[in-house]
Amino acid sequence: MRSLTLLTIFFFFFTALNATTHTTVKSGDWDDVNIWSTGQVPNISSWPGDEVIINHKVEVDGNLSFKQGASMTINANASLEIDGDWNLQGEGTFIIAQNANVSCDDVRHTGYGGSISVQGTLEAEDISVSGVAQFYNDGSIYADNLEIKGSGNFDSKGGLIQVAEEWTITGGTAIKISNTDVVIEEDFTRTGGPSIEFTGGTMSVGDVFTGKGGGSICFNGTIVNVTNETDLRGSVKVYVGGRGSFTSEDVNLTGTAAILGKDMGGWVNCVSMSISGSAKVECVDGGCMYDDENADEMPSQLDLGAGTNTVLPVELLYFEANVKADGMLVVSWATAIEVNNDFFTIEMSLNGKDWKGLDEVKGAGNSDVELAYEWKNADINAAGTTYLRLKQTDFDGSFSYSDIESVTFSSKEAAQFEVNVFPNPATEYIIIEGIGADVAPQITLVNMQGQRMLIPVTDEGFNTRVDIPSYLPAGTYGLVIENGGQIDTQQLIIQK
Repeated sequence: MRSLTLLTIFFFFFTALNATTHTTVKSGDWDDVNIWSTGQVPNISSWPGDEVIINHKVEVDGNLSFKQGASMTINANASLEIDGDWNLQGEGTFIIAQNANVSCDDVRHTGYGGSISVQGTLEAEDISVSGVAQFYNDGSIYADNLEIKGSGNFDSKGGLIQVAEEWTITGGTAIKISNTDVVIEEDFTRTGGPSIEFTGGTMSVGDVFTGKGGGSICFNGTIVNVTNETDLRGSVKVYVGGRGSFTSEDVNLTGTAAILGKDMGGWVNCVSMSISGSAKVECVDGGCMYDDENADEMPSQLDLGAGTNTVLPVELLYFEANVKADGMLVVSWATAIEVNNDFFTIEMSLNGKDWKGLDEVKGAGNSDVELAYEWKNADINAAGTTYLRLKQTDFDGSFSYSDIESVTFSSKEAAQFEVNVFPNPATEYIIIEGIGADVAPQITLVNMQGQRMLIPVTDEGFNTRVDIPSYLPAGTYGLVIENGGQIDTQQLIIQK
C-alpha cells in the first residue's frame, strides 16, 4: 500500500514538472511553432496543462479551449484575436494585463476553480460565467450579452462594462460592482442568485430593469438611470443609499418587492409608480412609506433619507470650466445650500480615468443662501482636451463628485507631440498621422460622462489606422493618444 502511495505521489510530481511555459517571441498564428519560445504549440487540453505568456499579437483560427489547469497571461501591448470561442475550464488562471486586448466570438468561463482577471480590454459577442468560476474586472469589457449563473463570483472594481443587448443574472455566489461604469443598451434582468452590491460608479439601462425572486440589489452611491421601465416582483428588495439615485420612467412593484432607503438614503425619480400586493417604497427608518393605498401620492422625486437625521449633500447649481486666450484655466461653481461642507477639490485628468487634485477651496460649512466660487490658474501643465471635475468633502469625510467638464488647452511643445487626426467628424475609422513607425500607441476614447474606452490599433506606423467600434453612439469624444510617455488629446466627433 505504501509503495502504491509513493508511486502515485511520484507520478503527479513528475507530470507537474512536465508542465511547460510557452512565451511568444514574435507575432503570428497560434499553431505556428515558430512564434513560441519552446518551438512547440502549447498543450492546453490535457494534464498537466501548460502556462502560456503572450507578449505579441497572436491570432487563432477557430475555438481556443483551456482545460486541466492550463493558464495564460496576455501582457501589456499584446493581443489575442480568436476567430471563434474562448472556452475556459479547469483551474487555470487567465490575466489580461493593462493595455492588453482579447477579442473573440463567445467567452464561456465554466471552470471549477479557475479565474479570469480583465485589467485591459475584453471584447466578445456573448460572455457566460458559470460553474464556480471567478471573474474579476477593473478594465474594459464589451459584449453583446453578459450572463452570470451557477455558483461563481463576479467582482468588478473599476473600469467599464458595456453590454449591447442584455445582462442576465440567474445565479452566482457573490456579485460586487464597485466604482464601475455599467452601460447596458437594452435590458438588465436579475431572476435569482445572490444579493448584488453596487458601490459608486454609474449604471445606465437602455430599456427595462427587471428584478425577480428574493434577495436584494443594493446601490450605494451609484447613479442609476433606466430609460423605460423598472419591474420588481416576488420578494426582491432594491436598496438606495450613499446619496445615490435610481431614476426610471415607470416603476412597477408587485408581490412583496420593495425599494428601500439605506444608511444615508438617496433619490428615487420616476414619472409613474405602480404598487400592488404588499410591495412598498420606504424611506430610511420608516420616515416615509408608500404602498398600494397611497402610491398616487408619492412625489416624482423622492428623497429616501426623508424623516431621518441624514445630512443632505451640497446642492450644486452649476460647475463650469473654461480656458482663456492666455491659457488661464478658470473653474467656477455655485451652491444653493451647504450642510457640513468642509471643502471642494478641483481635480484634473488627461485621459478621463486617472485624476489628480489641483487645489482645495474651503467650503462655507453651513449655508442656506446661494454662494458662488471661482478658481484660476495660469500654470496648468496640459495640452489638448483635458477633463475637470469637482469633489466635495463633508466634515465627516464623506464626499461626492460633480459632472465632468472638458476644456481644450493650446499645445505645449515640452509636454506633447503633434499628430494630425482625420477624418473628423468620423464614421468608421480615423487615421492618426505623425506617430513613429516603430511605436505602438495606446488610443483611448472618453465620452462626455467620463467613461474611458480603450480602442485597439488596427495598423501601426506613421499613418496609424484606428477602427471605431460599431457599438459606440454618435457624439463628441475626447481622443487620448499615449505615445512613448507623452500624451496628445484632441476632440473627435463620431457620426452615424
